[in-house]
Amino acid sequence: MVQNMYGAVEVVREMPRVKEFDPELALARAMELFWQQGYEGTSLKQLLEVMGIRRQSLYDTYGDKHSLYLAVLERYRELIMTLVDDHLAREDASLSAVHGFCQHYLSAVMRTDKRACLMASAALELGLRDEEVATKVRNYLSALELALRRVLERAMQAGALRADANPVAMARHLVNSLMGLSVMGRGAGLSRPAMRQLVTTALAVLE
Repeated sequence: MVQNMYGAVEVVREMPRVKEFDPELALARAMELFWQQGYEGTSLKQLLEVMGIRRQSLYDTYGDKHSLYLAVLERYRELIMTLVDDHLAREDASLSAVHGFCQHYLSAVMRTDKRACLMASAALELGLRDEEVATKVRNYLSALELALRRVLERAMQAGALRADANPVAMARHLVNSLMGLSVMGRGAGLSRPAMRQLVTTALAVLE
């Protein structure tokens, strides 16, 4: 409130500040940096430089570094679940959709310089000592497992899977194989033929 020239009190409403950057683009850049260097290996200074924002803008929009990391993990989950929905969410999705999803996942790993799944990296780096990160990882893996399980259950009902099949165990096996594939591709430097062989072997459980 301020006084005008006649002594009367007037309420001055401040115009809301317009963000000087694109929050989604900045988040994508932060994701790329965390993905390359890990949480501990990424400094706040590096994040500000890559995101192209000031420290106060980061605090105002995302919170601190840890909150930003959680936002990155959530954004990564959304991106992967969009891929999952494209392949597995349809009511007519069959075993071929499971094969297609796993092959697409393999292609994504190879396109990112054999970089481990961001959730797998988060689990390995922080999962045992950061409950918020662990929760993000668990929710992601549960959603992925559920999407695969639903397709496998429908396939079993349609007679496409053998009668003694266990859709829950199969879905869990595939999720475990995909997470391991991304870690092995980065850590062990597996060749593309070797990674394709791993996917083929993992999918053999559906036969």
